[in-house]
Amino acid sequence: MSASTADDITATLLAHAAGRPGAPVLSAPTRAPMTWGTLAQRIRDARGRLASWGIERGDVLAAAAVDRVECAAAIAILPVSSTFAALDPTLAVGDYVDLLRRTGAKAVLVPARGDHPIGEAARRLGIAEIAMIPDRAAEAGAFDLALVRATASLDTAPRRNAGWAYVGATSGTTGRPKLVPYGHRQALATSRAMGERLAMTPGDVSGHLTPLHLANGQRPALLLAMLNGGSVHCLPEADAGAFLDAVDRDAITYVSASFTIQRELIERLRIGRHVRAGRLRFLRVASGRLEPDEFARLEDAFGVPAITGLGTTEGGILVHQRLPPAPRTHGSVGDPLASEIRIVGDDGREVVEGEVGELQARGPQVFDGYLDDPALTAATFVDGWYRSGDLGRVDASGDVYLVGRATDVINRGGEKFAPLQIEAALRAIPGVADAAAFGVPHPRLGQEIVAAVVREPGVPLTGAELQSRARAALGPRRSPRRVWFVDAIPRNAAGKVLRQSLAAHVGHLSAAACALPQVDDARSSPLEAAIAGLWAAVLGRPAVGRDDDFRTIGGDAFQAARLVGEVRTLFAVEIDADAVEGEASTPARMARLVERAMRH
Repeated sequence: MSASTADDITATLLAHAAGRPGAPVLSAPTRAPMTWGTLAQRIRDARGRLASWGIERGDVLAAAAVDRVECAAAIAILPVSSTFAALDPTLAVGDYVDLLRRTGAKAVLVPARGDHPIGEAARRLGIAEIAMIPDRAAEAGAFDLALVRATASLDTAPRRNAGWAYVGATSGTTGRPKLVPYGHRQALATSRAMGERLAMTPGDVSGHLTPLHLANGQRPALLLAMLNGGSVHCLPEADAGAFLDAVDRDAITYVSASFTIQRELIERLRIGRHVRAGRLRFLRVASGRLEPDEFARLEDAFGVPAITGLGTTEGGILVHQRLPPAPRTHGSVGDPLASEIRIVGDDGREVVEGEVGELQARGPQVFDGYLDDPALTAATFVDGWYRSGDLGRVDASGDVYLVGRATDVINRGGEKFAPLQIEAALRAIPGVADAAAFGVPHPRLGQEIVAAVVREPGVPLTGAELQSRARAALGPRRSPRRVWFVDAIPRNAAGKVLRQSLAAHVGHLSAAACALPQVDDARSSPLEAAIAGLWAAVLGRPAVGRDDDFRTIGGDAFQAARLVGEVRTLFAVEIDADAVEGEASTPARMARLVERAMRH
């Protein structure tokens, strides 16, 4: 089947090209810009070339394009004759094998030079390979296609829905990445609604900073501009300094980037980096939230609004703030965008105004379902409503306020706490650069609240001081029971906290470890801190250091036996009692022994 012109990305781009053939559409440093007329010709060339190899609408063409500019061009050019799957270019061979098998890729785009892991994955699966050959002598993003290995996949690969423009993979923070087909219709619905809300014109230029295998890199950062007739200045790397230079030098009118990149901008501004806004109209913060003071600093530095919204790979942009002079409510992520929104409680019924529940949406930009996973699709939709997994509330004016992710909620003794609220309070404490809150198992309460915190350089903030201030801000029930100082909070490419990774790292505290004495030793790992706390509890001491020797601090054979028993209960690891006076004679040494045992 074919999509109608009104719901077809390629037709929309060709219509813009017909009206402005000489205007730039894609540019990059040191390269001549690609014009709309050239883009149109390359779309037609790609259609003919791919058709000659048997690749047509509904066939999946996968790529792990290393070059950002060429990937940007491919996202615009290739949906004319295929469903384009732009995959993370940093994956291992096994990851590509899994993704290519699941997408049913008919062919794979491979770099012209070098042996990228996606090529090896294609060969293992018997999938045709097409070389993506950059033309450095031509305009920005120019590439040629050459069939380098024809296989049976060109005849046997499954034909997908011709209305699909892209297949994206979720970040996989909760397990195996989910595959999300996103259609021409959905992409255009999002771009049109965003274009209207943000008053987009053909004169707009997106300063592109976000990886293109991410939905945020494709839709608000790239397609929003192009599908509204504007252009994209594609920087080669997600580099805040390069963006600041581009703002000074180029005609960028907006940038949509993750909050991690925006935070880097703030850090550069903090050290006195001069910024001239030029033609910049707004900054859009994606994939997370900045604190109110961070929004204010961006706006003060650039002299333009910093706005945000809520979007997902599956649902497109669901809600979004408006540009001034429209009012923006403090803490809100905006009101619905081309969609209906409802907030649903645990009982499946819509809650009253102001109450917290799961945010659900339906509308033209919401996807139709996961690729070849009817069970997951059925669990994701309720009576036609898409379950976002985000917790939020709606006020009387229709503004949406996010509280957290449903899967991130910490259930402590039946009380549910949202990590985002805890993290905001922690980051407001002087000396805290970043923080992440999460739950670990507890034998009585189910979960206990803990946190990982990054200190500002040179700030002598102690765990006890931090916890005291957290209790004052959050109250005793909501404040973290334990805190670990870390060098950085682990995040995925979209800037989202990898809470499961953090929980797995310290989750071997499991049960009673959360009730152990707090150990404040900047050198201690979470596991060392947990074991040191365990020693303190068994030995009846207020605290034990990571390098304290068992016998030196008064341990005896009876306490060694108790200690071994507690280790068995907490960590499911067997340690010989004699080891407490040998290879496990200090908390640090015992931690290493436990860690080795847990890996085997």
